[in-house]
Amino acid sequence: MLREGKITSINNDGSGIITDENDQEIPFKLGDNFFYNIKGAKVKFDIELTDAGLVAIDVHLAIDE
Repeated sequence: MLREGKITSINNDGSGIITDENDQEIPFKLGDNFFYNIKGAKVKFDIELTDAGLVAIDVHLAIDE
């Protein structure tokens, strides 16, 4: 199931934090071809449980329909 959230921080290496609709902060790492100036953008993503905790995966911009 896809979650929705907003990118609340992003670093020069493409890693950052998404705050989801439950105000949970979830780390992510973008691929090399993703735009880096997207702080505040609405996104959709899946989550994966890793040894370090929840991580956002398959992050993409949410397009209003």
